[in-house]
Amino acid sequence: MNNLTAREKGFMYVITLLIIVVLGYFFGIRKLNEKYEEYKVQLKTLQDRKEYLDQLRANNASMASEIEALKASCQELELSFIDKLETEVIEQYVLKTFESANCPFLVSISSSDVGMASVSYPDGSPASESLICLEIKVTYSSTDGYTVTQYNRTPDLTRGAKVPAAETITDLSEKMGQGDYAKRKGYAEFLKALKQINEENKDCIKVSSIQVVEDNGAMLLTATIDFYGANLGNRLSVDDSKAAYTSWSGHTNVDTKGGFIGFPYVCDNKNSLWYGIVNDQINPDEGKPFAAYWASALFSLQYSEAGEDLKTLIGFESEEATPTPTPAPAA
Repeated sequence: MNNLTAREKGFMYVITLLIIVVLGYFFGIRKLNEKYEEYKVQLKTLQDRKEYLDQLRANNASMASEIEALKASCQELELSFIDKLETEVIEQYVLKTFESANCPFLVSISSSDVGMASVSYPDGSPASESLICLEIKVTYSSTDGYTVTQYNRTPDLTRGAKVPAAETITDLSEKMGQGDYAKRKGYAEFLKALKQINEENKDCIKVSSIQVVEDNGAMLLTATIDFYGANLGNRLSVDDSKAAYTSWSGHTNVDTKGGFIGFPYVCDNKNSLWYGIVNDQINPDEGKPFAAYWASALFSLQYSEAGEDLKTLIGFESEEATPTPTPAPAA
């Protein structure tokens, strides 16, 4: 190497430098270019993946919004039906509505379940959900345009009345067929109550029939009212309404020590507001389901022989004089 001339040495340096450059390119820059191309492909793949995920996220957000809108629609549809059809609550609502409309003279009320058509899925299989219907049938009486009326304890003819029963009866007997008693009331009030019920919830309360018949100078007014609900397996909504036909609003903790249900021939329970009152709603000629046929006939005969005096017939004795017979109180 020392014997080489300066020119040869320079040439060798150039050759060596070229070799280093070639080797550097081959083992360095070329490899880097390959990695660069590989990274470019990976970058394109990742960018495509990101665009797909961004689109998927946008679709998910849109789908979530659609799901919430569908849930709201389902909840609205669910709430268009009565959540719970509780017979005692619905009957109370109906009776209160008629009473508030000045149509209080209830003759009868009954309830029954109405069979509804089953629901099927598109594939024909039966659905677990079903439509339900509770039918309430009520009959009220109008007045007859003559007779003095009585509703519960109005007028009060019980032993605890502020005005003695005999005095009240004497006073009212002179008003028969006069003033308000000369007007036959109940029909317009009956229709008013039905209109109010029909407007309460048009989706699930329907007055399905009305019947009016003459009855010994008065009118018997009958209506059938249908309340619709639904059995829903996977309910989304919560019905927290306090509508009169879904929530009990009547009396609670009622004192029944003096008796509450039914009315005997003569009330002998001193704890009762009806103590000493005679039940004049009996028909002695009607059979008694609990008695032998001859016993019912004997009762009718004895009742007639006693001058239709129940107290004498059953041997009822009171510490004080009791008022004359009055209509039996509503249970």
